[in-house]
Amino acid sequence: MSFFKKYAKAIKLIAKITLSVGALYYVFSKVDLAQTLGAISGINPFYLVIAIIVFAASQVCSAFRLNVFYKYIPVSIPQITNIRLFWLGMFYNLFLPGGVGGDGYKVYLINKYYRTPVKRLIGTIFADRLSGLVVILMYLCALVFFIEYDFTAVAGDFEGANWFNEFLVLISPFFKWFIIFIPFLAIGYYIYLRVVSSHLKGGTIQVLVLSIIIQGLQMLSALIILMSMGTEIAGHAEDYLFLFLLSSIMSAIPISLGGLGLREVTFMIGSKYLGLNQDHAVALSIIFYSLSLFVSLFGGYFAYNTQRIFNFEAPAKEEDDK
Repeated sequence: MSFFKKYAKAIKLIAKITLSVGALYYVFSKVDLAQTLGAISGINPFYLVIAIIVFAASQVCSAFRLNVFYKYIPVSIPQITNIRLFWLGMFYNLFLPGGVGGDGYKVYLINKYYRTPVKRLIGTIFADRLSGLVVILMYLCALVFFIEYDFTAVAGDFEGANWFNEFLVLISPFFKWFIIFIPFLAIGYYIYLRVVSSHLKGGTIQVLVLSIIIQGLQMLSALIILMSMGTEIAGHAEDYLFLFLLSSIMSAIPISLGGLGLREVTFMIGSKYLGLNQDHAVALSIIFYSLSLFVSLFGGYFAYNTQRIFNFEAPAKEEDDK
């Protein structure tokens, strides 16, 4: 076995950490670090608590959404058990590379305690995640209609990226038309379910509605964070939300440590194009990431008390094993 094959996982993890650290260094070298840290340290604690509660509510809704699909597998998981499993997955995603380690462990536990086919579980979790991406794209198509931008104003600001500026200037007249893609995204998602996971197609509408609520709550959480920093958001709320959703897509690309660094780069560059407070935009990214870490840590309780997740289901399984 070659060195690279033997240590492939370790090498990938080191590469992701290196990229995250490098991206953060680049961001902090471009923004006013004192202003960014000042925005973070001056946050209003009351608003921060509200933002945490709203984000946690979005995760509860995410658990509900996944359970909608579970019923079509079919597997009947009590809602409280499902929420505990979901939080456990969030906790493991903090430490397992790729952001899917927690999903893999959920698949293992559900298969173990409910005798559910692994292939169906994996397909279900992928369909659940895809619904989130589809709704983020729908929101982006809607928000871009209301955003005022002038890409020619920042041409040349980013060294080596003139080709990108020219590309944005070229396609910018068509941005207002992106809103027409919203229904096609929903239809495309339904077609995907019908072709790839036909047993899940009955939950399409309910899942998409829950996804709209989930992303809405997370956007609300982001706005509350901006308010807690005293950011001037009048007339710019849609701009910050656009970057927030765009950063969510960027952070899902499995080339960094949980999206750390990619999210901040997106906010830094995007805020320049949209004429936003660059220091507060980067601060929003850091605070929201820290907030999600804090909420996810509560799942650690179930990592060391797995039996508590299932309550009465676990003893039943133990009897089967005897």
